[in-house]
Amino acid sequence: MEFATTSHVGLVRKVNQDVVRVDRDQSGASAVILADGMGGHVAGEVASSLAVKTVWECLSETSDSDFERRLLEAVQSANAIIFEESTSHADYAGMGTTIVAVLADLERLVIAHVGDSRAYMLRRSGEFTQLTCDHTYVNELVRRGQLAPEAAVHHPQRHVLLRSLGTVPEVVVESKEWSWSEGDLLLVCSDGLTDVVPDDEIKRLLGAVAALAERVEGLLAAALSAGGRDNITIAAIAHDGTLKGGFDA
Repeated sequence: MEFATTSHVGLVRKVNQDVVRVDRDQSGASAVILADGMGGHVAGEVASSLAVKTVWECLSETSDSDFERRLLEAVQSANAIIFEESTSHADYAGMGTTIVAVLADLERLVIAHVGDSRAYMLRRSGEFTQLTCDHTYVNELVRRGQLAPEAAVHHPQRHVLLRSLGTVPEVVVESKEWSWSEGDLLLVCSDGLTDVVPDDEIKRLLGAVAALAERVEGLLAAALSAGGRDNITIAAIAHDGTLKGGFDA
């Protein structure tokens, strides 16, 4: 597996409340954990940091092949810890975060997520698919047929989350498994990218003939050129047919 990540505060915000980690568990499976925090002052950064730290610690405790169970338990643990912190400290009241957590080996990848940070797959064939479903008010309207997808892009309430990590004692975590193989590429990102760069442009930049890190930096540059209104965080894993390897330099 080949990894590349980048994170940028953007051109408007003063604090980067996004946190990302790409690593390997005890079995050699690749893990990606990305969180986009929300809350005043430092609270959003605290929530996202706690989310990534807790999920990784839980995943590191075992090499069990039941990826989905491990991810769901890890995300629920993070939710409980963030909620406890938010209710115990006045400065953290109401804080929360999105989460996308992935475990992948050579045959499959499992994603658990809450919120509107996303995961995409670019297949070797060129097929490009969003693997996660945004847990937002606007996306729910689209799902029910009450709003056209093209109208959702600029809807004034498009950022209203229906689910987030740490804001309630128990949260519904969505999870799913996909198969993948050599030549496929997984992208995980915060909405600082997807809010300003259309999917077709993300596909084009991700599929460019360049080193993986250069492609990730190209996505970041596109988001900044489009205004960089939010924090922007991107992680990519390229399936190269082996569990060995690491970060693209």
